[in-house]
Amino acid sequence: MDIDGVLVLAHSEKQDASATWRKTFGHHPLMGFNDREDGSIGPVAGLLRPGDAGSNTAADHMETAELAVAHLPKKFTAWLARRGRWLSCSVGMTITGAIHHTVLRVSATAWTVAVESGGEIRDGTWVAEIDGDVLKGR
Repeated sequence: MDIDGVLVLAHSEKQDASATWRKTFGHHPLMGFNDREDGSIGPVAGLLRPGDAGSNTAADHMETAELAVAHLPKKFTAWLARRGRWLSCSVGMTITGAIHHTVLRVSATAWTVAVESGGEIRDGTWVAEIDGDVLKGR
């Protein structure tokens, strides 16, 4: 499952359209996409939001995820929900100047090679834990 926001521009007054963070006008819906059995990816959920809706609104992401999960096969969701099952997710974000400068200040000894879930080393990739308010460069 992939949940992502997208800007949809409106060139005239539309219901719930507003100014966007990119200084345009329109909507900022969140879309949910699921993998299909044939290997393709298809849209399964969409939450229409005004152009000024936040990119990191947890409630909107949870609502979109619930809508997308409803399209997964019931046998699969029952398997996922079994007691003792471990799930993981990945969260991405825009690397701002403040984040970039914070990462550059991380000591070389703090970095370690990245390891795939199967235990293989991921070539050319390293990870480090950073705490504090990274978004503000601290």
